[in-house]
Amino acid sequence: MKSMTWILLSSLLASSAVQANDSFGAEFSHFAGHTALAGASTYVVDQFWPEVQEPAWVGFTISSSIAFAGEAYDYSNGDGFSLLDAAVGTLGAAVGAYATDKWYVAPKMNTLNGDKTYGMVVVYKF
Repeated sequence: MKSMTWILLSSLLASSAVQANDSFGAEFSHFAGHTALAGASTYVVDQFWPEVQEPAWVGFTISSSIAFAGEAYDYSNGDGFSLLDAAVGTLGAAVGAYATDKWYVAPKMNTLNGDKTYGMVVVYKF
C-alpha cells in the first residue's frame, strides 16, 4: 500500500508541470485514460446493475462524455477545443468499453514452493 501511495503522489507532482500539446505521448495518455475509465465504468455497471442489458454502452457514454466535457471546460477557459483530444478520448472509450464487456482481464498470482509467479488471465465471453 505504501508503494501505491508514492506512485499516486509522484504522478500528481509530475503532472502538475505538464503543458498540453498534440504529441503522441499526450494523445496516448488521453486514449489510455479513457480506455481505463470506460473499462471501470463498464465493469461497475455489469457487477452492480445486472438489469442493464448493454453495460458497454454505459461505460462508453460515461467516458466519452467526460472527454467532451473536459474539452468544453478547456474551451470555456480560453484554451480552445481540441477535436483531436476529444476524438482520441472517444476512441479510447470505445476500446475500453468493448474490451471490458467482451473480454475479462484480471491479474493472477500463483505460489509454488515459495516462488511467486505473476500473470494475466484473459477470458472471452461468447
